Amino acid sequence: MIKNKIDTFKEKKDLIPLICINNAVVAYQNVVALANINLDVYEGEILGICGPNGSGKTTLLKAILGLASLSNGTIRFYKENRKFSRGVSYHDINLGYVPQVHNIDRNFPALVYDVVAMGRYTQIGFLKRVKKNDPYVENALRSVGMWKFRSRPIGHLSGGQQQKVIVARALVANPKILLLDEPTAALDFRIERAIMDLIHKLHQEKELTIILVTHRMSLLQEYATKVICLDKSIIWEGEPSDPELQTIINQLFFQ
Repeated sequence: MIKNKIDTFKEKKDLIPLICINNAVVAYQNVVALANINLDVYEGEILGICGPNGSGKTTLLKAILGLASLSNGTIRFYKENRKFSRGVSYHDINLGYVPQVHNIDRNFPALVYDVVAMGRYTQIGFLKRVKKNDPYVENALRSVGMWKFRSRPIGHLSGGQQQKVIVARALVANPKILLLDEPTAALDFRIERAIMDLIHKLHQEKELTIILVTHRMSLLQEYATKVICLDKSIIWEGEPSDPELQTIINQLFFQ
């Protein structure tokens, strides 16, 4: 089922780039984290990003989100009218972000509903209170199968359930593009598959464009429509089925 849907995506002729990154550089003092990144992210794509620790994967996500300043280059977004504008930035585009999450302390007091409601503040303003019957929060929780846990402290959930709640928090603003940073880290194989199947289901139902950072090549090969390998700069870009990808991975991780 997943392979067929990915093949169908590849056959489309009218792909629209939502993000254009040109010669982007991110440096912290004298240390270069990203160098000369050139990348187009297309509508409906599942872009997989891999690379060793310190290769700039998370920095690239933060640069797209506007959380890491560029030392050089540009990141531009398409607006609703499908035209680029110099004034368009991440503020103008509805982005959802799922950061790396490790098990949340059991004593953390926040309820599941309140954690997801935090994602609404970018829309309603930080000084306003989210209602207990907010339909956006309910829809987000239902979409990940966590509505029945809405009154439970998030620290009392399993690791996989916590990750679903964090995905719901990213979805509550109805994003056009969803960025995920190691969404299955520290999860066992069964839960990992459940999370990735959920992400793929959301991709199909909500017509999301997804940028996925993961160190698991099996996930990229099964779910991604395009893969880039990072080592400060993009050293390879192509389809996950390309046999050259494994050669690049061996060079990055085992030499």
